Amino acid sequence: MALGSHGTGLPGPGKVDAFGCQLGKLEDDRQIISDNLAYYRKSSTSAAPGQVATPASDRGYLIGVSLKAGHRRRIFSEHHSRLYEFEQHSIYLRSFADSYKADLSGAFGFILMELSSGDLEKLADGADASGVSELSQVVAEHDPVLGGMAQALFSFADVEPHPSSLFVEQISSAIGLHLIARYGNGRIRRTNKREALSQDAATRAKDMMLSRLDGGISLDDVATRCNLSRIAFIRAFRETTGKTPGEWLAEQRLRQACDLLCSSPLSLMEISAACGFADLTHFMRAFAAAKGTSPAVWRRAIRS
Repeated sequence: MALGSHGTGLPGPGKVDAFGCQLGKLEDDRQIISDNLAYYRKSSTSAAPGQVATPASDRGYLIGVSLKAGHRRRIFSEHHSRLYEFEQHSIYLRSFADSYKADLSGAFGFILMELSSGDLEKLADGADASGVSELSQVVAEHDPVLGGMAQALFSFADVEPHPSSLFVEQISSAIGLHLIARYGNGRIRRTNKREALSQDAATRAKDMMLSRLDGGISLDDVATRCNLSRIAFIRAFRETTGKTPGEWLAEQRLRQACDLLCSSPLSLMEISAACGFADLTHFMRAFAAAKGTSPAVWRRAIRS
């Protein structure tokens, strides 16, 4: 998992990104790369990026989620064009196999998701989806579920300098499952039976995650140790513990932090590092959200 961003003052006039957007017109350009999906947040308050165009390629699929209302795009085909209006959480899903040209106008703020054909196959296998080989192509379709998950991913990245790979993979799995279920051309096996982890598998999974409290551990590695796909592991772990792996790990960080605040002379900075928080600010924010007060005030109260 990688996260990055760059300011738009650096690109020269006319330079475009991999999606045909003019870089000089983007005020926000941020990316998060996970195992199966690559995410890009691109926006501008002053102007839309004008015309975008990409040649046909074998890159797979592009999914765009509109972050706000007021965006319009005229999409050109071989013999005609059509104007589409986008509201908040309107999406488009298109294949890179077809060349693309569109004129963009109005408010511009999108989260883009790129999914290769190979990664679509991996997601389908992990989701127990038989025969999913392609995704339906849609334009300006309202999908608040996908929009909410995509925004949650970047909202978390805005407040935590380095989102844990565990969190990113967890959100990516949920997004991948949603894409396959709603837009895939196959069927997902559905069952009312909820399978939990065995006691040994639950212990192995917890021990592995506790060994990396910073969340810098691959869900695939943990799932493999439990002989499950990533998606099946997340479901089974939640059935066993009542929490997702990310939620459980966040709880363990806070629990260890409380123990150290009670029993050790370590500074808040040292406790933050020992418990896997990104930095002191992240520790203080997470602690206050859970306990309703700061770590320092809580420590004084518990020791008095």
